[in-house]
Order: sequence, then structure tokens, then C-alpha cells
Amino acid sequence: MRDNENYWKRLRRRPVSRRGFLVGSGVAAAGSAAILAGCGDDDDDDTPTAAPQATQTAAATQAGGDATATAVPTEAPDPTAGQYGGTFNYQNSLGAPPRGYDPAVTITYPFGLAQTYHQLMAYSLERNTFYPDGATSWEQIDPETLVLNLREGVRFNPEAAGGRPVTAEDWAYSIRRYPNARQNLGSNVNQIFYDWMVNIEDGEFREGLETPDSTTLRINQLKILGSNLQTLAAASIVAVAPEEVEANGGDLQNKPNAGAGPYMFEDVGDTRLTLKRNPNYYQHPEQVTGTRFNVDMPYIDAWEDQIVPDLAARESRFLAGDADHFGAIDKFKAEEWEGQPNVQILEGAGIDDGSSMIQLAAAKWAPYPELSRALSLAMDWDGYIEIILGGEGRRGAPVSPVAFPHYGLSQEEIRDLQQYDPQQARQLWEANGGPDIFPELNTTTAAWASSEHVTFIGSSFEQSLGVTVNYNPRDVATFIASANGRTGLKDWDFFVAGNNALATSPDWNALVGYAPDGYGAIWGGNWYKGSLIAQPFEDPTHPNYEGDTDDGQRVLEALEVTHPYAKEIQDAVNEQAAAATNEERADLLRTLQRRIFTRFCCTFPLPVASISRVATGARVRNMPAPPDGEQTAAFGFLRAQNIWLDRA
Repeated sequence: MRDNENYWKRLRRRPVSRRGFLVGSGVAAAGSAAILAGCGDDDDDDTPTAAPQATQTAAATQAGGDATATAVPTEAPDPTAGQYGGTFNYQNSLGAPPRGYDPAVTITYPFGLAQTYHQLMAYSLERNTFYPDGATSWEQIDPETLVLNLREGVRFNPEAAGGRPVTAEDWAYSIRRYPNARQNLGSNVNQIFYDWMVNIEDGEFREGLETPDSTTLRINQLKILGSNLQTLAAASIVAVAPEEVEANGGDLQNKPNAGAGPYMFEDVGDTRLTLKRNPNYYQHPEQVTGTRFNVDMPYIDAWEDQIVPDLAARESRFLAGDADHFGAIDKFKAEEWEGQPNVQILEGAGIDDGSSMIQLAAAKWAPYPELSRALSLAMDWDGYIEIILGGEGRRGAPVSPVAFPHYGLSQEEIRDLQQYDPQQARQLWEANGGPDIFPELNTTTAAWASSEHVTFIGSSFEQSLGVTVNYNPRDVATFIASANGRTGLKDWDFFVAGNNALATSPDWNALVGYAPDGYGAIWGGNWYKGSLIAQPFEDPTHPNYEGDTDDGQRVLEALEVTHPYAKEIQDAVNEQAAAATNEERADLLRTLQRRIFTRFCCTFPLPVASISRVATGARVRNMPAPPDGEQTAAFGFLRAQNIWLDRA
């Protein structure tokens, strides 16, 4: 018998070095007890934390264990602990209106989508616990069969299918949409969330969904995935009203209200959007210990999103008390704002190791491995920690060495694998034709946000290699289009990406940014031909190469052609996800990470902050602190229904 009786439980029992979270108090100041001892050193605290009983119950063993996840009944919280009413004044960090409202397509507007749709469950990073939402319980019957029992009484909002009840078939319909949306609608929803349930392979649609009755969803998994439950907490995996999809030609981009979440859109404009209560919203009577759901409805009556394009203007509005939330800030901004009357600063562990990275346009760099190696050697990694992160940081990796020390690499090994040697970098650059092949380096920056980190990276390249770096600021729509540009048509040579990966499993923290079937293929140049929208690697020496099309794009006759290194990485990602034991998975993940570091193309993990900080308004109470606070799938503030406003 395989050694996997407790493997899946151990996987959920995420060991994290953290000693002082602000557990939803809603009031914090910089320098409070949330400062973590030892987070910035070489993994000095690898002691696993004990998983709460609710987590062990929710994480039924994949290998035929008999655990069935159910809500743990407790007394409902006293309603006097919060106040019903008030409007939360929000301003989204993109400074732009949403690019659409279809949850199967759009990932850039979590404010509206997370609150107008509902998910099957929530997952608290801070408590390492699953909480039921659209599903009340779930059971992993065997490694490839997951059964979810759905909540009765859930209804769409009045503008979606007439407010009728949500059924298991609605969930199945909604999940079936994702592969087509990614292939034909330009979806940015990552396929790792759903391709274990539905996918397109060799042009054929495959699914493992069954609906025995209106409240049961059975998933016959297309592949084993150790992190399957976490995918069901993702903000993008939601139920939509099929009638609204069909009425809008299969695309909900122009249909704001098609879900069953606690709120619904009331007013939609280019400079202001408002949400009001969904009168059909369902109850959560089980009230699991520590949950952020209320029994009946969220405390807050309404939300208003002011679209403010200018970063300085957003800061001014927040400091003046005209906005109730600003979002993530760094150490320097926290010091600057400390003591401001409208500012609360919440702190928690920084565990998103590897979620910020330097992506290289693979079609440009893959033929020149010594040049991409020179680029890595040219980057001042420790200088980034000191200057950009204010000395509060550590080396990042494709799998977080803090969130997952059992799977991660030590800081010492990462430093050996990712060195800064400007002299060797210059020698490699010049000896391999760098000045001729890349006389200048181009990068895309976000016009609506600070770009000091990109400038620091560019300065490192300039000083080490003697190359000029051009910074091209873009608005949000153009920025996303630039990031996702097709193979050979990238308008940048390197690009600083951040995936805000859900930090609950090694697949995402932050391996998803490196996996070709994750974001690696899209940001890195679409050099891997997966089953969906990724284009083939362009190789004019390949026997199937057919030359240029009329529009100048190089094409391959066989679309299944895969760059060998990209295939190697993807195969390794798939292998670790289906590992039979915890130890086997750990060995595979460490080997995979070493391969990513030493191949040098086409993703470099950036150092990350060891402390996360979030600024919120003075009247906001019960706000979840990092690491949950900003992550919708992790029960962050856009889904936490026990936030309330002090209107005294």
C-alpha cells in the first residue's frame, strides 16, 4: 500500500513561520505585535503549525480516506458585535473601469465579481481552514472522485434568471464554460483552476462532471490534483445563470448581474460603480468557528467604487477619509502614513514567495541561453531587498520556502543558484553577441502604479551590461494586452509580472507563474503549446516550419509542437501534482525548482517582502489582516461579510 494515508492532510497542514497575526481586529498600527520574528532570515522557523480540526475534516484524504468535510456548528455570533448599514467607499487599484463582467473571462476586477457571484467554499490562509459557501460539505471518495453537497436555498439575484434557485446543473454548466472561454473569448482565468474537471485536449472537450440531483455535484477528476479543494475557493470559480449566458450570445462581458452573491450591481459607469444588496441572498446558519460569513447577510449595506486613474489622487482621497480602503503598501509608505487620522495599517506574514518575477520573452531569449544567464547575473538581488523592500525581504522561489518549507529550497541554496556577478555578466554578454542581438532592452510598465521596482531592475541591467533600458508606461488595457502578446510579437524583452497567486498550495505559490500551462506560457512568450490558447514555440529550423504568413507571423504546420524545455517543465509540474506521497512530491518540487533556476529561461523569481502591510480606513472594523486580507479566495475583505463601519 502506498504511503499516502495522511498525505493529503499533511499537504493542507501548511507550515508557516508566523508569530503575530492581527486576527481580524480591524485596528492595527505599524510596529505592533504583528511584526514577525525571524521572517527575514534563512528559514529559522520551519516548525509545522498544527492544522485546526476543521481543516483536517475538510481535507479528506485523496487516497480513499473516510473523512467527510462538514461545517462545525457553533452558536451564531452576536449581531451586536457589528453594525448593519453604511456604504463602503472603495477605489480600485487599477484606476480604470472593468474590462468586462464575465467571471469566466475577466480576472482584473475582483471588487465586483467577488461580491456579485458566490463560490463553493472559502479558504482562510491565516487560519489554514476551509469554510463552506455554496457547498456545505465535500468528500474525497478516492484520489479521482470528489463529491460536493450544495447548499439549499441559494437563488440568483432578481436580474439573473428571474431569481430562481441555483442547482447543481447550474454549477456544472458554469464550470464547462471555462475551456471555451479561454480558447475563444480571450479569458485570463488560469486553467489550473479547472482543467482537472474540464478541458479541451486534441480538439476534444472532456469533462468529469455529474449531477445526480439538484444539490449534488460529483467530479470524476480528469487528473489527480493535490490542491483541488483550493481551486474551488478561487474567486473565478463561480456559478452563473445559464439563461443569461445564452441570452448574451455566450458572453457575459456586458452583463453585470448574472450571479447569486451577496450584492448586485446597481449603477455602472466609467467613473463610478455601485453595489446594493441582493435581496435573494442565502443564509449560512452553520457558522463555522472563525468564519467571516454572517448568518443572514453582510453587515455593510452597499459598496461604491470610485474610478480614480491617478495614483496620487487615490492616495489623497484615502488620507482625507473619502475612501475606506487603499490596499497593499510597502514599509516606506507605512512609515510615511503612520499617525494619519484616517489610516489603519494591518500587518501579517509575507508568504507570496515567487509571485513577483522577471519574465523574458521566450521566443527572443530561448535561442541564446548564455545571454539569459548573463541577465540573471546582472541583477542585484540583495540590493533589491535593501532598496525596494527596505531590508525586510528574502529571496523568492517558485515554491515559497516559508509557506512550504518541506517543499522549498533554503535561502542559502537559493543564493547559490541565483547569484549577482556583474563582471561575469558583462563577459558573458559581450562574448555571446549581446550588444548586437539586444542593443537595447524594452520593458512595459503600469502607468497607474509605482514602477520603482522595475526601474531598479533596469538600472541593474544597465550598470552590469552597459545596455540601455527603455520603459514604456501603459494604461491597464494596453498593459494586459502587452503582457499577453503573441509569440514573436512581444513588444518587450523583459517584463515584471505579479500573479497574486493564491498562497495555499505549492502549485500556486508561485509555481503557476513558471508552469507553461499556467502563466509561464502567456507571459513568457506562449512558447508552449498547451491544450488551449498558448501558441507554439517559433522555431524556423523545425521541419514543419512554413515561413511567414501575410501578416508577418511565423507559423508551424503542427500546432502541437512544444519547445523541449517548456515540455520538461510542464511534465514535471504535472508529475508533482499527482505524486503518491508527500516525500515524493517534495523531492520532485525541489528538483523542479533547481531546474528553473539553472536554465535561466524564461522566468526569474524576485525577492519578496517578509512582512505584508495593508492600509485601510479608520472607520472600518473587523477587517481581515494579511495574508488573507487582499486575497478573495483566501476569505479576504471582498468576501468577508463581518466587516462593519463605525459610523459613530
